[in-house]
Order: sequence, then C-alpha cells, then structure tokens
Amino acid sequence: MVRLIVKFMSIARQRAGTASVEFISSKDRLGDALNELVNSYKIADIILSEDGDVRPWARVLVNGRSQQFMGGLNAQLHDGDCIALIYPYTENF
Repeated sequence: MVRLIVKFMSIARQRAGTASVEFISSKDRLGDALNELVNSYKIADIILSEDGDVRPWARVLVNGRSQQFMGGLNAQLHDGDCIALIYPYTENF
C-alpha cells in the first residue's frame, strides 16, 4: 500500500473535479496504481489506451519525471510520491 499525491492537469482536472488529492493505492507499481486511480476518477479513457498503456498524447509524471524514463508502468512507487496526470487537449474549443 502506498500513499500518493496526485495532481490532475487540464481536462483531467475538469473531469476529476479537483486539482489535487491524496490517494492510497493497494499496489506499489505505477501501472497497477494508475489503473486504480483512473478508474476511481473515471478518467481512464483519456489517460490509458484499451491495452492499458498510457495514451501517446497523455503524460504521466512521477515526481516530475516522465514515467517513460522511470521504467514505464513497471516503475516502483513509494509513500509520498507525486503523480501528475496531464491530458494536453481540452474539450472546449
């Protein structure tokens, strides 16, 4: 179990209804924790593909670093880690 700080950016913030939350995940691997998180806030469709990978235009940062450079979805999480979910597009045109 890990205690995470989660920051929602742009449309992820609009859809989650908050800018930041403390989230407790029962898993300590990024992919598993991310799955719990996006399903809890009903934003899986903008962050994850149908295969469970991070969508090419979405960004997942762990402590300010892209998950791509930290071992991807297999990255190990620790108490106090900060996850930022960024979806750079908006529904408002």
